[in-house]
Amino acid sequence: MRQCDVRTPEQALAYITECNLATVSSMAMHKSRSKSEFARQISIAQIAIDWMMQMNVSFATESSIMQIVSEYGSSVKAWSEQYIPKGE
Repeated sequence: MRQCDVRTPEQALAYITECNLATVSSMAMHKSRSKSEFARQISIAQIAIDWMMQMNVSFATESSIMQIVSEYGSSVKAWSEQYIPKGE
């Protein structure tokens, strides 16, 4: 979803959540990331996904949100671990 495609509050929440997840995956790849900021970003994304599920907000089938819900038991932390370099 692109910013210009957002037309509803539900789409806005999904868009912002996807943007936050991009931040989480990017931070995970850096060895010098701030652990507290990384945890904060994961927490924000987790709250957003929890809200989306509680409010039955739909999300694109080809999205990070869908992957987290379907493959990682809705856990942003578990999803983010795939991006952390081995040995950390």
